[in-house]
Amino acid sequence: MGKRLFISLGLAAAVLATTPIGVSAQETKADSLEARIRELEARLDSLLAELVRGRADSAARAAAAELEALREAARAAAGEQKQDTAGTSRTSNLNILNPEISVTGDILGLYVAPAEGNNYVTAVPREFEFSFQAALDPYTRTKIFVAHEEDFEIAGLGEEEGEEEGGHPAVEIEEGYIYWVGLPGFGLKAGKFRHQIGLYNRWHTHALLEVDRPLATVAFLGEDGLIQTGVSIDLPVLMLGPSTQNLTVEATRGSNHALFEEGKEPSFLASFTSFWDLSAASYLQLGATGVYGENDDAGLRSRLLELDFSFRWRPPGRGLYKDFALKGEWYFANKDFGEEEMKGNGGYLQANYRLNRRWVLGARADFLDDYGEQPDILQLVPAVSWWQSEWVRLRLQYNYVKPKNGGDNHTVIAQVVWAVGPHKHETY
Repeated sequence: MGKRLFISLGLAAAVLATTPIGVSAQETKADSLEARIRELEARLDSLLAELVRGRADSAARAAAAELEALREAARAAAGEQKQDTAGTSRTSNLNILNPEISVTGDILGLYVAPAEGNNYVTAVPREFEFSFQAALDPYTRTKIFVAHEEDFEIAGLGEEEGEEEGGHPAVEIEEGYIYWVGLPGFGLKAGKFRHQIGLYNRWHTHALLEVDRPLATVAFLGEDGLIQTGVSIDLPVLMLGPSTQNLTVEATRGSNHALFEEGKEPSFLASFTSFWDLSAASYLQLGATGVYGENDDAGLRSRLLELDFSFRWRPPGRGLYKDFALKGEWYFANKDFGEEEMKGNGGYLQANYRLNRRWVLGARADFLDDYGEQPDILQLVPAVSWWQSEWVRLRLQYNYVKPKNGGDNHTVIAQVVWAVGPHKHETY
């Protein structure tokens, strides 16, 4: 009997020894330990019943006493684990207070061949962007983007990105806003943000499908796009048959230079989008956006109408390897200074085709009608992109610019974009 009891208790002790005592809260939970204890008790009771059936009552009582002592030791160990787990959890939860931090770099190498002037080669660290994103509480989130930018030149267009002529590279808050989640049917955000206008205004520059933004968006919205401070409300989605309708309204300070000459008065935006599922692999999106604002100091009333469409084919389960998109926008702008009025229109057509997981071919055609001091301009932009990985992208692009009554201008751009952190490329 002593030998069987010794073997039985040895097996039970081995099972007990497998229960972790000092592990973290992420690896072992208290309820998991309790389940193991219950399983152990059942197995020990089974061993005890077998022992009792074959031996005297005295021996069974002795074995029962030893087994009860073993159970008590297991309960004590469970209590220690719960205490250690709680302490570890409090320490680990401090990480929740830290925001998710991402950094993006964007470097350009350029060969510029203007119609008038000498050809030259240069390199520009166009942008370094720091992203901070966090959940503030169960109801709100925040996003903050701090960017350092430098200008670069495309032949025939002058300074295309960065600061105004005569300025210096600067670090500024590109976006910084708070938004609410879980609201009944609508969304709300407040702060400095990219407006919901067109197909790419909300995209950050390093995430664009080409190196530069289209001519019309630069002329009517500014070099970096329409970014202002205020509030934005996404109204409840409306379902009509196979289509989905979305309406966004925004009220902001009209500080954009291209639209409002850096005014202080309120500006208003309304954007309507209709999304249509054509098949399991394709969809069509149609959109329209209107913007209105005034600048009393400049005697300005500014109006802008934007129309867009987007068609995309992406086979289910193969979107990482095959993808085709055809997109276009057209703008109508009017800046009324009272005695003087600026009118113009322009837009672009863009196509992108993914050959496989790493290679993407793209092309864009821009047109800008007479607007202010800008003549009619036609621009063709073919590009090829290679994704070395999801963190690193290389691109080669050619810009052909044909101004009205001007010579041909050529620019070849090599781009390297890399990202560190959980939010690599801010697209919408």
